Amino acid sequence: MGTLGPVYTQLSPTSGLSSDPQLCSDLELCDEAMAVLDEVIMCTFQQSVYYLTKTLYSTLPALLDSNPFTAGAELPGPGAELAAMPPGLRPTLEVFQTALELTRQCELHPDLVSQTFGYLFFFSNASLLNSLMERGQGRPFYQWSRAVQIRTNLDLVLDWLQGAGLGDIATEFFRKLSMAVNLLCVPRTSLLKASWSSLQTEHPTLSPAQLHHVLSHYQLGPGRGPPPAWEPPPAELEAMDTGDIFESFSSHPPLILPLGGSRLRLSGPVTDDSLHAELRRLRRLLWDLEQKELPANQRHALPVASSP
Repeated sequence: MGTLGPVYTQLSPTSGLSSDPQLCSDLELCDEAMAVLDEVIMCTFQQSVYYLTKTLYSTLPALLDSNPFTAGAELPGPGAELAAMPPGLRPTLEVFQTALELTRQCELHPDLVSQTFGYLFFFSNASLLNSLMERGQGRPFYQWSRAVQIRTNLDLVLDWLQGAGLGDIATEFFRKLSMAVNLLCVPRTSLLKASWSSLQTEHPTLSPAQLHHVLSHYQLGPGRGPPPAWEPPPAELEAMDTGDIFESFSSHPPLILPLGGSRLRLSGPVTDDSLHAELRRLRRLLWDLEQKELPANQRHALPVASSP
């Protein structure tokens, strides 16, 4: 996931703001507390996306394998309910729906909601594209009929995410997979007329290695290989690394904590009684933990206070 850098505003005691020793000490403690809070948020984010992506890893392959054109069934339109979606897509969409509901229940900051789903879509795109690249090796997978099924599944997922308010984020992070599928959906007669340079221009998000991989394994029919026009220039072909056909999971977008728009205004009075109750509960918990570390004859009762 990478390292979360400092995203808060530091007030250094040496910045000349004040020579008051108590204020300097308070500012140092504040910096330390914010650094710990950064770590807590980062760890929470890591663990959340870890379990979500672990679940997605088992559901995503159905987008490449399932046939949305089942007998007698009509394709759902934009804004359709989850129950109306093809069975092969429901498990993946259920993960997205559940995650979205949890962010609303927890009243997560909108910027963090966007970044969370940005990571989930980044993972989904990389996982599906890597599977697409892998399946084309040594077996007849790159076919127009199969590509149309994948394109339809992807369109249904994107339409559903649009209805859930996540369409712009999904479109951005699924762009590379979408372009790879579009390439496979080009009618065979049109594809045979294309050249390497024109295909590169029309599919700019695919790396040369990925584009060459798809073209060299495209199924034109028994005994038919790719036409010479699909071959890249010798110098470009020699410079290609076959390992470049796979997407890296380490190039994910960074997590950046929002600096504004929070519900809690630290500069103003806190009037929410539920927050006071949570703080008192937390203080009780910390006090009990501290007292358990002391001998029985040194333990004390928690001081009574009306507010933290």
